[in-house]
Amino acid sequence: MTSTPKERRDVTPGSFVRGDGAEVGIAAFHDEDVYKAELEKVFAKCWLFLGHETQLRSPGDYISTRMGEDEVVVTRNSSGKIRAFLNSCRHRGPKLCRADQGNSQALRCPYHGWTYDLDGNLIGVPRLQTAYHGELDRTSIKLIEVAKLGIVHGLIFATWDPHAPSLHEYLGDFMPYLDLMLGRSENGFEAIGGVHKWQIETNWKIPAENFSGDQYHLSSTHASSVEVGLRNRVTEYGHTIHVDGGHGFTREKGGAQQGTEAVTAYTAHLRKVQERIGQDKPELVEFVPVGVGSIFPNLSFMDSMRFLTLRQWQPVGPHRIDVNSWCLVDSSLPDDLKDAAMRQYILSFGPSGMFEQDDGEIWTSISEATRGVVAQRYSFNYTMGLGHEVSVKERTGATLPGVMGEAFITEANQRSFYRYWRQLMEQ
Repeated sequence: MTSTPKERRDVTPGSFVRGDGAEVGIAAFHDEDVYKAELEKVFAKCWLFLGHETQLRSPGDYISTRMGEDEVVVTRNSSGKIRAFLNSCRHRGPKLCRADQGNSQALRCPYHGWTYDLDGNLIGVPRLQTAYHGELDRTSIKLIEVAKLGIVHGLIFATWDPHAPSLHEYLGDFMPYLDLMLGRSENGFEAIGGVHKWQIETNWKIPAENFSGDQYHLSSTHASSVEVGLRNRVTEYGHTIHVDGGHGFTREKGGAQQGTEAVTAYTAHLRKVQERIGQDKPELVEFVPVGVGSIFPNLSFMDSMRFLTLRQWQPVGPHRIDVNSWCLVDSSLPDDLKDAAMRQYILSFGPSGMFEQDDGEIWTSISEATRGVVAQRYSFNYTMGLGHEVSVKERTGATLPGVMGEAFITEANQRSFYRYWRQLMEQ
């Protein structure tokens, strides 16, 4: 599809995605009005990832994060229930929790000392009797809580939308693949090593669409890592699958992140998992590990032969993201295997990881090269594999949901991502 320049572009948010997702206007990655609309129509409506349940092991544990640009504190209260609130005092608005994580039995504002319990109730007001004359109704003032909160396989999600579907309905046909990734251990998974955080000068959609199904970039962007043996050369066999709701993933034959210089005992552990699954459902073996994917809008994962990582692309305006990254391990693994997975994650996709630096450099250059007024008259091309898609069952024989490209390397998942983005933006 050939794009032609326009003298004046339509800045209606939903107008940027054309041709069934085959063409996306570059201005969608730069326009301030589009970004503001995303905060309202995507990040204030969708289910968003907050963290992992094992980050909140004890009553009083809390973590600080964001939903869109809204600061959020997630706590485990005295009865063990996880709750999430706007991290802002109801009096003048300062952050209640200024640390990334910690433990506290109450949330105290550093400005005027208003204090809340872990259920969001206002329990302390300095000079309540002398300054307020005892007339302030504390029971009517509570922290602003998310509309809904749900947990699936230890992953904590929440939404600001009281009319949103349930979390399981939102994940929809992606649930079987999430089950294969995080439900394959009887003891569940845990987050280790804390949360790695850094910034990239790019639009949040660029990494989200990349993880949803871009195998095309591996041979060029990550050529040096292939040459030193940190991963195998890309073949033409694998699965690139998407489902309704903008969720998608891709898995190459044998599992992602294979390499002659990166074999650890963790790989042998996954082979045993494959054997166990294959005893009852041999058609599912080729979906373990699941691979690389994105849960719309901004949670991505890499379930590989060496490690499992989650990463979230938090928007900070149209040209910058905060990256939050976790390493997850099977809780039943011995410490040496957990350490091996953590080391491999740091080597590859930690803040200084070889693959991570490759991607960050490219994503930054996209923003730099396309933010000018002339560049924004044009569109990105997503036509690869257009019209060549089949059902997962038809292609693999597995009774799993979703649609996949006839070829392994395709842009079908990116088209699905932007079709759903457009659907939300037009509401």
